[in-house]
Amino acid sequence: MAGGRMSALSLPIDGAASTEFRAFRARTPLFTVSAGRVLVTLTLPERLRAEDVEFARGLAEQAAAYAVEVERLYRSGRGSSSGRSSGKRRAA
Repeated sequence: MAGGRMSALSLPIDGAASTEFRAFRARTPLFTVSAGRVLVTLTLPERLRAEDVEFARGLAEQAAAYAVEVERLYRSGRGSSSGRSSGKRRAA
């Protein structure tokens, strides 16, 4: 975001958190993250551009990298030391 204000949102994830992807025939898809009492839904304009495809690909790449790192930490035994639940992900 060049020169504008930026907001930051941090969502603590636990075993009750979820994600959902919804595809539609006649409109752009929705991707939702639910954590606690916060629901974040990513939407796109009805007329897609190359930048929208780039964003979706980047989102997928970063989410995959996040999943790899979480699994690595969990397998190393560091994941259970925080006192939180295992944080199993479920798709709604």
